[in-house]
Amino acid sequence: MNYPVAVTALVNLNGGRIVGKTRLQKTVYLLKECGIDLGFDFDYHHYGPYSEELSIASSDAVALGILKLDWQNAYGNEYAIFSATGPATHNGLGAEAAAMLKILGQYDATVLELAATADFLEKNGYADKAWEETERRKASKISAARVRNAKKLLEELRAL
Repeated sequence: MNYPVAVTALVNLNGGRIVGKTRLQKTVYLLKECGIDLGFDFDYHHYGPYSEELSIASSDAVALGILKLDWQNAYGNEYAIFSATGPATHNGLGAEAAAMLKILGQYDATVLELAATADFLEKNGYADKAWEETERRKASKISAARVRNAKKLLEELRAL
């Protein structure tokens, strides 16, 4: 698989833009866990599931000119905006991926991070204690509303 092309196809399918490296990482992770595997392996990192391969592929896509990366600053926090350049190809990603991206787009990046983290922990040694461990590891990001939304997000994705 051509990883830079896969990342660009995902951005194209997401309306030509993904805001934030965290959103990109968690989107690809959650798609993979729901059966749409772009070929990236994930390990645990401070922000939850993380793929170094995905980070490299997005940088390669920028270097190849098929993906544009802009940096923005809001309230002293810098964040990335990935935009597809050229024709909007989806490289084999279909309606199921589009439906998942639509669901993911309804939630903020922190909720994606919590959902992806809990899912990863559940599948990697924490089973029925995944949410407790997520709350421990992400104490500064936890609120009842975010946990509720993260659980709802996982339910919606798993129902597809």
